[in-house]
Amino acid sequence: MAKTQTIRLALLVFGMSLCAAAQTSSPSQPETTPAPAFGQNAPVLNPENPPVTGLDEPGLSLHAATRSFVSPALQVSEAADTNGGNQFGKSDVESITRVFGALDLQQFWPKSDLFLEYLGGGAFYSSPYDAKQMHAAGLEAVTRWRTGQVALRDGFSYLPDGSFQVGTFGGLPGLGIATGGLGLGVMGGGLPGMGNISGQLGSIGDIPRLANTAILDAIQAINPVSAITVAGGFNNAHFYDPTNTLINSDELTIEGGYSHLLSRHDQLGLIYAFQLIQFPQVTGGQIYNHVVNVRWSHTLSGRMSLIAGAGPQYTELEVGGYYTHWSLSARVQLRYKLGRGALVAAYEKFTSPGSGFYAGASTQAVRAGYTRPLGRTWEFYGDLGYSHNHELQSLTDFGVSASSYNEGSGGVILRKHLGRSYDFFTVYRFGELAFSSPVTIGGVSGRTTQRQSGAIGVEWHPRPTRIE
Repeated sequence: MAKTQTIRLALLVFGMSLCAAAQTSSPSQPETTPAPAFGQNAPVLNPENPPVTGLDEPGLSLHAATRSFVSPALQVSEAADTNGGNQFGKSDVESITRVFGALDLQQFWPKSDLFLEYLGGGAFYSSPYDAKQMHAAGLEAVTRWRTGQVALRDGFSYLPDGSFQVGTFGGLPGLGIATGGLGLGVMGGGLPGMGNISGQLGSIGDIPRLANTAILDAIQAINPVSAITVAGGFNNAHFYDPTNTLINSDELTIEGGYSHLLSRHDQLGLIYAFQLIQFPQVTGGQIYNHVVNVRWSHTLSGRMSLIAGAGPQYTELEVGGYYTHWSLSARVQLRYKLGRGALVAAYEKFTSPGSGFYAGASTQAVRAGYTRPLGRTWEFYGDLGYSHNHELQSLTDFGVSASSYNEGSGGVILRKHLGRSYDFFTVYRFGELAFSSPVTIGGVSGRTTQRQSGAIGVEWHPRPTRIE
């Protein structure tokens, strides 16, 4: 009996195998589900390794968010500052109280995402007593289709001095859309210098300045390993300087690129861009830039991202006669996970509007940052930065008389999580700005300004409110 059951079972299995083989090999068998479009699986559109000529950059840890919410936050800090007025030669210690509030919105739909952020607050100085407003707002809207996406990004700020940066005042509340390079990472993507949201590399005094950066960019895959990218950006900086020393500027950038996957981890791309930098006609006229960059990237998902690009730049100047020259444009950025910590380092060489000091400058900038959790509830942040800026055209009645200046800064933050809704932090920062020769800004003359600041503060960030 057992032998008969074994034979029957063997025949049943054999018959099912023949049936499955016949169904697999039958040419007339219809597909049960349609094949997906290549854009849904195209490696060149992988968010962990986006096109090297685009504005997005691979992150070290990508966590796909799926919940829509509104999130408020509040931060209060007290600082001791050796040069709160950011003036030449000043070294008197004064206290500065800063209060910031943040409101963030993130909304998700099947093919589109929307992020909005507003930051607002003030700085209250003790000696002499003064109060300064600070505002920043950010928008990032993305919509996708099977073979590409289009994104609109905008960052606005109104500040008395310096710029909103992670670590400047102890880390700012909110998601960082308004202050972290338009959602592009530490330095942002695209051309060298395009991620500098405030457009400022150094400041003197507490002269209010308004800055806005808006970028519209699109990606279209043309096959599973190749994509074209286009982007247009506008940046302006306006200084409320009663002495009319600092120079306002507008900057328009249009770029197009082609990216190609060489392998799973490597990409090669080519970018061409046109830049127009405009100043009031009496101060600096216009600067025309034509930039070509060859770019390469190497990415190991979740561990490392290296982007390197360089190429020629052709610049035309109109002030004081027609003048042209060739120079180098370059950008290198490394993101690397070191155990539980993460390192970001970048170098850029580009033409900048001049930060109000010049009507155009040749700029080289280096930035590095490191973050690491210390135990279960502590976090460490550290950053260093340096830039060298050389004037492109000399002006006698506007800007500064020095031909170049160097700007450097650094800082550390220790942050302690107190439950789910509160953080305590302490921060130390150092900054220096040095001109090649003495200058006069706001009626005050000097060559070098230094500033050290130590602060403690607390941040409240309640649980986000779901809106779906």
